[in-house]
Amino acid sequence: MNTEALEYFIKVYEKKSVTSAAKDLFITPQGLSKAIKQLEADLKAELFYRGPHGMEVTECGELLYARAKHICYLMEDIKKEISIMNGGKGNLSVAVTYATTLALPVDLLFGFSEIYPNIPMKLREFPDEYSIGSLFQEEEFDVGFIMGHEEIENCEYQLILLGELVVLVSKTHPLAVKDEISIMELENESLVLKSVEPGKEHSLVDKCLEYGFTPHIKYEIGNPITAHRLCEANGLVAVSVDFVEEAIKDANLKIIRLKEKIPENIYLITRKRVIQSKAVALFRSYVKEYKKE
Repeated sequence: MNTEALEYFIKVYEKKSVTSAAKDLFITPQGLSKAIKQLEADLKAELFYRGPHGMEVTECGELLYARAKHICYLMEDIKKEISIMNGGKGNLSVAVTYATTLALPVDLLFGFSEIYPNIPMKLREFPDEYSIGSLFQEEEFDVGFIMGHEEIENCEYQLILLGELVVLVSKTHPLAVKDEISIMELENESLVLKSVEPGKEHSLVDKCLEYGFTPHIKYEIGNPITAHRLCEANGLVAVSVDFVEEAIKDANLKIIRLKEKIPENIYLITRKRVIQSKAVALFRSYVKEYKKE
């Protein structure tokens, strides 16, 4: 049994189909079936059976899946740490969210590759509401820029940019005459909120509940431009972040600050390792120097 066999098993488990899994793995369904049968022979246990909804996992398969994810994760860490001990700088995988790419300068995000062209860097962008924790636990990202302080296991955080929630209204809205309002003034307004990660509550909702009322949320959206259009066309009140709005600069809307400050900061998140790669150390140093400048 090797990690490749475990990775094959994990893909079949998640896809519930040998054909779909084989397509993702760029091998033939026959080759994948053979690998799964060999794994079952090595373990002396049946891992799947064909059910009405595709490949169904057995109790032994469930146990293996829970362990296999962790084993593959550890093996990747071991490979990277051995590469570091042998003098390799390694690759750099960077995760960013939509809001951070709007707020952070392009040269901060992409300038590292110009300074260190010999370090391959892969940068991927995700929606703000994506589960960032899963990216670092499952997809082997080394560092990332995220909005909001996510308590992700086995990660370190460095503050990059301070921000806070603001309110957006059309310039004909009654609130547009003000530069700052209390959160209590939102009690009777129809709100447009940014979508958040499943299972979590928007920080504005938490603050409203703290002040004794439940806000009327008309829409939850992922695209700030959609929120702008709703403000202009429907007279709704959108809740955004100051640095996002400064980047977009919509002349048709009024940005209003809240008296009750609700922070929404950007952090650099780094996966903890027993031996940190030179690429990650150089990237953290690069970000630190950029902030000074």
